[in-house]
Amino acid sequence: MFEIEKYSSEINALEDKVKKVFESESIGYSVSGESEDTIKIVFAGQYSAGKSSILKMLTGCTDIAIGGGITTQQTHEYFWNGLKVVDTPGIGTELRPDHDEIAYSEIAAADILVYVITYNLFDDQIGKNFRKLAIDKDKASEMILVINKMNGTAKGNTPEQQEILKEGAGLKDVISPYTPEQLNICFLDAESYLDSLEEKDNDPELADELYKQSGYDSFINSLNTFVKSKGISSKLTTKLYLISEELEKKIRDLQPKSEDSDIEGLIENLRQQRYILSDKKNTIQQNIKDIYTNAASAIRELGLESANLLTEGCKQSEVEEKLDEKVKEVEIVSEKCEKDVEAELKKGFEEIDIRLEELANSDFSKKLTARLSGKFDQLPDKVKNILGQIGCNAKNVGGEIMNGAYNVASKGGFKLTNFSGSAVHDMVLKIGHGLGIKFKPWQAIKITRGVAVAGQVLNFLGVGLSIFMQIKSDIDAENVREDLRTNRQNVRSQFNEVANQLMDTGKLVIKDNVTWPLDNSIIEIDRNIQAIRETQEHRSEVCLKLEKLQAECQRLIQEIHSL
Repeated sequence: MFEIEKYSSEINALEDKVKKVFESESIGYSVSGESEDTIKIVFAGQYSAGKSSILKMLTGCTDIAIGGGITTQQTHEYFWNGLKVVDTPGIGTELRPDHDEIAYSEIAAADILVYVITYNLFDDQIGKNFRKLAIDKDKASEMILVINKMNGTAKGNTPEQQEILKEGAGLKDVISPYTPEQLNICFLDAESYLDSLEEKDNDPELADELYKQSGYDSFINSLNTFVKSKGISSKLTTKLYLISEELEKKIRDLQPKSEDSDIEGLIENLRQQRYILSDKKNTIQQNIKDIYTNAASAIRELGLESANLLTEGCKQSEVEEKLDEKVKEVEIVSEKCEKDVEAELKKGFEEIDIRLEELANSDFSKKLTARLSGKFDQLPDKVKNILGQIGCNAKNVGGEIMNGAYNVASKGGFKLTNFSGSAVHDMVLKIGHGLGIKFKPWQAIKITRGVAVAGQVLNFLGVGLSIFMQIKSDIDAENVREDLRTNRQNVRSQFNEVANQLMDTGKLVIKDNVTWPLDNSIIEIDRNIQAIRETQEHRSEVCLKLEKLQAECQRLIQEIHSL
């Protein structure tokens, strides 16, 4: 039997201890003493994963903004079936530093968390964030993992495709030691559900198909079942999560500062470098994604126009000629997309260079460099090593190079924003020599200059010749109408497949040419900041007290979950 009274009493006693420590140290306590009866479901996760679309699907609210970019800037609350549901800004955009803070605050206050990603699953950052919540903070028991945008996969939102994702390393490696079944995974395509509503009057058959593809019924059933089974325990742990979050913030605030203001200045300089790289990373990623998204949309629109060429009484020669033109237009769109992406990459990395140079030439950086050089020998060894690496930042292949860098740093001949030899620098050089990004639409089909070989455009687009037959009876007419519907769908599918392949190419381009080089440089900055922090004093006594209380919070959360 679940002992609500017992655990409520323990939680209250723990909160009293926290309040006493806060009061004795003159620290403000901001966790609300009031507890809502309404269960609060928070939708969080990857930015642009479709959280707002899911909320629009769930609540029926037509004024929820949805789209390919970052549509949610603040939290928004709605009500569904007597429950409070909350939409949060996506995690990990780094375009807005406050977005993660807003999302984490709501996650801490969530009775049930719905964590949303796309069928592309986890990148490094979102994977780490998910593990922090599910495993480190023990939130897995109160979490539903939604994999959205399933119609972007090769087999759509089908049981077969779901099994492929469940069994793949991209999911298992991140959620381990949990299994997909233990994490209440739901597969969804919210856009298909919203599209089904728009098609309900125009094309009931298509609307029904889109509804089935969306996975709406399965998601709603899972959500209702989960709320019923987790409602009581989740209300108890929510208070503990809020207390733990409050403790974590205060521990961060109370971390001791270095007695050396110049070392604090070096950390600040590194933070500014990190912000420049993070800010530009997100901007470049989003701009390139927009280029690919717009190109893919144009190709899908061409597919719709091509499908609409197939009408009763259409002539084969005219249809084939116009389809040839549409295929050529797809190649033109693809080529323009490639050029726009290369231009955006060049522009983005040039802006990084400019902003880093401006930081290096600022009075703050110049004076800091001079002061650090003047007392180089008195600095902690880890700080010396970091300045030595900055002094050269070449690819260290031997002690001789490292010693040379160390000598340069000790004599003040270094720039705090020197990225020579880094992944960013390599990317700048790569852009200078041309990226050679190539995407070939229809690459699986024998096409020359956008036109099908031997005039087979009808064949490879899946258009059967029966639609051009001479109608002799009512039965013929009905058969042709049915064939027209099938053939229009075939044409749209071929163009949609090209659009999907283009989007997949875009993901690889972003990963290889934006995410990888910038993340590596950001990671290096983070390592340097951590190394410098390790030279500072140990945590203060009050920090240790707060950490013990946070551990007690975590113990209670785990105990409640085990029941």
